[in-house]
Amino acid sequence: MSEAYAFHEGPFGQAIVLESRTSLVAHSHTESQVAFWLGGARAKAQVGKTVVHYAEDVGVATNAYQLHDMELLEQNGTAVFLLLMISRDWLNERRKATGRPFLFPCPRIPIDDNLRKACWRLLNILMTNSGNRALIDAEAESLIDASVAAATGSKEAAGVRMLPPLLDHRLRAAISLMRDHVGGGIGVEEIAERVGMSRAHFFMLFKEQLNTTPQVFWSALRVEEAMRRLIAPKATLTDVAFDLGFSAPSNFSRFFKEHIGVSPSTFRRAAIGQCTQTQATA
Repeated sequence: MSEAYAFHEGPFGQAIVLESRTSLVAHSHTESQVAFWLGGARAKAQVGKTVVHYAEDVGVATNAYQLHDMELLEQNGTAVFLLLMISRDWLNERRKATGRPFLFPCPRIPIDDNLRKACWRLLNILMTNSGNRALIDAEAESLIDASVAAATGSKEAAGVRMLPPLLDHRLRAAISLMRDHVGGGIGVEEIAERVGMSRAHFFMLFKEQLNTTPQVFWSALRVEEAMRRLIAPKATLTDVAFDLGFSAPSNFSRFFKEHIGVSPSTFRRAAIGQCTQTQATA
């Protein structure tokens, strides 16, 4: 690939192809994610307490709110990944239509020939800059369905019962406050107080129900908001950095790269290029 980076946004969520030259810190997302290793440096991920090594026949899945990281296993290496960030709304519609929870019972996705072919079909369309959005959406949705089926049917998933998390009403209120103040201006202690909890109880509830900390979760919200704002071509990187509460653009760039694997400017080039192409083919 001449440039191993592409971006597409559709009803299912986002499909992202990226080169990662650095490991990713432990973080979480409010959306489920599927990651396929396409080549380059070897890598592994820890999802909760489970460690999964990426390979040609192994992908990694994380449900919403699950803490995970990515570690490159070769010094100065570069790994290429295909990521699917799965929209909550799309998953909810899928659940209603099928009656299935559409959750991953375990983070390891066994990749057979059919799943591998589905992955490379989507990759080929993304990297050749196809303007056929409906085709990309269909291939991405097919790949998500196949990934859920593969993870659910694996030996590791046998006997594991997965249900969507039922969050405490105070936790839901806290998350809403975090979204409203994604750029800062409020602290964890104040949020805990506003939802009627002590700081210690607040942290304990996050750990019990989301298996993460308020700070890690808040960082996930900031990353997702940054991605949304970077797609808007009129917003400068400096504006995005300051709007999200960073003291300097360099701090924002480092934060974004630690969570996504590429710089904000690299992400923006691919995202705006995709949007521009969509407009041209409409």
